[in-house]
Amino acid sequence: MIAYIKYADKEKATTNKLKPFLEAKIPNYMIPSSIHPLAEIPKLPNGKLDKSKLRKNDFVHTEKSSRTIISKPKNSIESELVKIWEETLNIAPIGTNDNFFDIGGNSILSIQVISKARRKNIMLSPNQLFEKQTISGLSQLILAAEKEKKEWDFMAVLRDEGEKKPLFCIHSGGGHVFFYGLLKKYLKIGRPIYAVQPKGLYNSGELHKSVKEMSREYLNAIREIQPKGPYNILVYCFSTSVGNEMAIQLEEMGEKINIVVMDTMASPWNATDADSMKTRVRSFLKRLLKNPFKAIKTFFTERVYLLESFLAKFSDNPEKKQLEALKSNLRKISVNYDWKAHNGKVSLIITDKPDSRFNEHIIKSWKRFAKGGVSTYNSKGHHATLFEEPDIKYVSKSIDQCLID
Repeated sequence: MIAYIKYADKEKATTNKLKPFLEAKIPNYMIPSSIHPLAEIPKLPNGKLDKSKLRKNDFVHTEKSSRTIISKPKNSIESELVKIWEETLNIAPIGTNDNFFDIGGNSILSIQVISKARRKNIMLSPNQLFEKQTISGLSQLILAAEKEKKEWDFMAVLRDEGEKKPLFCIHSGGGHVFFYGLLKKYLKIGRPIYAVQPKGLYNSGELHKSVKEMSREYLNAIREIQPKGPYNILVYCFSTSVGNEMAIQLEEMGEKINIVVMDTMASPWNATDADSMKTRVRSFLKRLLKNPFKAIKTFFTERVYLLESFLAKFSDNPEKKQLEALKSNLRKISVNYDWKAHNGKVSLIITDKPDSRFNEHIIKSWKRFAKGGVSTYNSKGHHATLFEEPDIKYVSKSIDQCLID
């Protein structure tokens, strides 16, 4: 979220004072990631706010008093990263000490930044962006990694300290793992946390051909960190099929698994229950009668997302095309996955639904495949906000309850 403001006294304009003031008044999730002082608020002839001009540089004046002094690049890596950030965030100038997420960066833009950097042969990794969010800090990590000849792989480290059994979080259908970042803040200390990403996300190898192949390669990476089970594997949306396949493969190895399933109406219910579509249609009609405007708005919002995904295939932006190719492949291998039962355990975190039968169906479907038992844990929030403030606080408590130490 970006805020544009006009100060009564321009000479005393400083967002350094405004952010602490907001932090004392409102929750963190409501605080803008970037605050831009303007000389004038652009308006239309009718007096309404001209939103189209807010993003234009001739209206946005980032005052030196509202940020630290703009730090200039000190080497070629920093120079390239400044160009990439300015192009991706559509903000200029950007200094090497500016925090990526404080000036408008988010999970999707993170993918674009990493992809663009790698096209320039700058081997920026998600691990580094988790650890350092400034160009100056990233430059130091990149140079150090080059000396040690480290290569990007499946695993992004959210927290590497702790004696408890690690938690491995598998990516969603969007491919990236940055939305898991707040788990480091809210999960109890003492447990390492890793996030697993797919091949092809940052031009890093061929796309996986099947869920079975993907699960095998992910387990190889996981077992390098934790050689013996039982394993805590968190899955969300698309990755429910990956968690199920991991359970099957680990069982063949004589190992045990605790699959932590985040609240989702995705497989196995949708994939294996012939009546799932009927239930979803009945639920939509029920919501339509109760609140027509909200139901229709939600319906079309989801279709706009699908349209944007389709149009991205024809974009001249190589990063967008690459990401859409990856997402399309994830959808394909998920649909083609052959669900089978295993003796693993499932810890299912669920939230309230408009129709209580949804949760009943979800629990029942998992019981068909997880013969080791299904335990349920309740949390606040809904599917799209589970890993965001403020829901992440409640979700993390539920996750802590169901993990194996």
